[in-house]
Amino acid sequence: MKIILIMVAFLAVLGGTYYFVNLSKSTTTTTTTVKQFVWDFDMDYLQHITLSLPKDNLSESFLKHDDKYFYFDVTDGTKVDMQRWGGGIPLLLSGPGAERLISQDTTDDQLKEYGFDNPNLTAKLTLDDGTVYEVQVGDSNPTLEYYYTRLVGSRNVYTVDKSWYEVISGIVTNPPYVPATFIVEKPTLSSSQISVGGTVIVSTRVTNTGDLSGNYDVNLKINGDIVQTKTVTLAALANQVVTFNVSESTAGSYVVSIDTRTATFVVK
Repeated sequence: MKIILIMVAFLAVLGGTYYFVNLSKSTTTTTTTVKQFVWDFDMDYLQHITLSLPKDNLSESFLKHDDKYFYFDVTDGTKVDMQRWGGGIPLLLSGPGAERLISQDTTDDQLKEYGFDNPNLTAKLTLDDGTVYEVQVGDSNPTLEYYYTRLVGSRNVYTVDKSWYEVISGIVTNPPYVPATFIVEKPTLSSSQISVGGTVIVSTRVTNTGDLSGNYDVNLKINGDIVQTKTVTLAALANQVVTFNVSESTAGSYVVSIDTRTATFVVK
């Protein structure tokens, strides 16, 4: 069951590219050889994750909170972007399937040859009972299709598909912060009625609920037509009031809209 779930999670995270685990491979018409896991635990027990790219001097750490979601493990750390994280990352970290067992009883010199003296990636995976899995990903193989991988303390060296490495290292190089996400409040008017040639001030508050800064175009429509646009740049969790001055030379009723929120004023 786990290996099926891993394939589904991997496809979701990687967007349908080559999956890194097969369920099995037949050797005869009556026997089946199942690929090994480099390590294996239930993803629900994963409590703390530290991923590092030593060559790039980059690292990220994540901690599961009581709500069962992972958060950046820093003071007041925010929840990870579930569009990128979902259940896929914990599942992938709970144990990749090995393409091959390359070496057993590997010597220290051989470990260096596989790149473990200066690994591309290290992972420290702590379960809720205190069990720790320390992982190293060394060099790629000569065809660049796989990466040498091992558990620290083990002399067994495996290869895993490069896609697994790319997804996990991508969590460090492009951390799963919630992108800039904007909420626009219902517009308010300085007056619901003005004289011909008079001015009504239209105001709205724009809030960035994401973890990253971003730009947002606030389009003011009058009776369905865009008449003014203002661009705001907001830091994470910041907000700003945006105002427009509107004047009409013809008497009538006018519908103001910003996004899908509307208000009405009358010109007499």
